Amino acid sequence: MNIRKAIISLFIPGFLMMVLSSCNIFEEEGDLPNLSVNVAPTSVAGSVLTSGAGSGSGEVLLTALANNNWSFSHWSGDAESEENPLTLNLTRNTEIFANFVISGTEAGFNFTVTDGQFASELRFGQIDGATDSFDSGIDLEAPPPPPSGVLYAWFEGSDRRLIRDFRNPFTSDAVWELRVVPGGSEIVTFSWVSGEGSDERFTLFDESGEEIAELDGSGSADVSVETSTVFFIRK
Repeated sequence: MNIRKAIISLFIPGFLMMVLSSCNIFEEEGDLPNLSVNVAPTSVAGSVLTSGAGSGSGEVLLTALANNNWSFSHWSGDAESEENPLTLNLTRNTEIFANFVISGTEAGFNFTVTDGQFASELRFGQIDGATDSFDSGIDLEAPPPPPSGVLYAWFEGSDRRLIRDFRNPFTSDAVWELRVVPGGSEIVTFSWVSGEGSDERFTLFDESGEEIAELDGSGSADVSVETSTVFFIRK
């Protein structure tokens, strides 16, 4: 008799635990997914204001704020959008990039280097008031290198990296040294658009001197870039 009572006393609590567990009475609320927000190219371009993190619904509002000489372009990573602000409902760990592009003068050529996820926006050409060295207010320094795995491109100047590089309009043999560090893709697309009223013509070459494309008006070219690579743009 005592043995039977002992068996019943063990069985009933275990059975109740199974029932209560199936009703989620003892289920604890899990932690919200992690959100990683990055700026591309780097924080020199802008920043991101995050609000709502930690709310019970997992809803987060991201606002991209551009610095001087930059403008917001788009979100990439685990969320693709051009909306700003952007509302995310976190259901899993999420990594997102706020992409910014250079803004400012429309003179010269707008030259874009992209791997489909990240882009470097460059400008170059020959305009009145510029010299063949760095001109404050006309040229613009490149931001510091981004994290590994993010595309990075710039014009190598005599003493600094540039993303906007304008030269003396009377120089007939101007050369721009373009450097590209690939991100996650080995195929990089160069695209270009000349400024309004511009009749300048340039040629893009690889490091060996082989011609890649004539830069006239607008166009694009896909290039394989497996590691840090040098290109040249010549007038």
